[in-house]
Amino acid sequence: MPTGKKKMIRAVLVGGMLLAASGAQAHYLWLEAVEGEMRVYYGEAEGGLREKSPGKLDSMGVPRAFVPEGDGRATVLAVSRSNGHFAVAGGHQVATIVVAEKSASVRDLGKFGLGMAKSNYYARYGQPQDQTTATALLLDVVGNAPNRLTVVYRGRPLKDAKVEVIAPNTWVQEHKTDAEGKVVINTPWRGHYVVHVLHLDPTPGAFEGKRYDTLRNHFTYSFRQAEGADPGPAQPPKQGTD
Repeated sequence: MPTGKKKMIRAVLVGGMLLAASGAQAHYLWLEAVEGEMRVYYGEAEGGLREKSPGKLDSMGVPRAFVPEGDGRATVLAVSRSNGHFAVAGGHQVATIVVAEKSASVRDLGKFGLGMAKSNYYARYGQPQDQTTATALLLDVVGNAPNRLTVVYRGRPLKDAKVEVIAPNTWVQEHKTDAEGKVVINTPWRGHYVVHVLHLDPTPGAFEGKRYDTLRNHFTYSFRQAEGADPGPAQPPKQGTD
């Protein structure tokens, strides 16, 4: 690799790339095109962890997947559970897919300081929406320029949101959104990236007759970058928590 390119990548790493901490991140859903099909994984991309069935994948309800058509319309895609992922029928043939799974029960997460908590999971694959378009997900990203995103929650910019960018080699780049919910990410390597945002909403509510203190929203934005340096080998898988 040319010396200049090595220096560029090193500078990016110094600017915010951190190795994923083992066991520190919570499980989430993300989309990835693999072997001619669109898959939804449940686990932790930064640790190479993909839950399986039989196993922890069975604890996750089958997510809903759809293709946004604009004006509030969407085409629903069938989703089926496999032994290591959820398969989205026809998902590899469209440019943008969004996924939502909101059936998780209220859980006691008091030992983490969250009290009774309800978790929701959202995922997007493909180019984010333009900022003038209404967001399709409760927690989402918008933007029409590569690597320049705005994190939105309930349609409004989310300031000080922690944004993790998981690179193809599972290194993690950490950012925080500004007062307008904006963030600029770095993608020096070619391959599949996962942008993860976890937002804790302290507004109490109820789900299926059970009260919760915190709404725990996971969101990922996934995309594949064709150009860039060789990412090298991925880090070994690590076990985490859900």
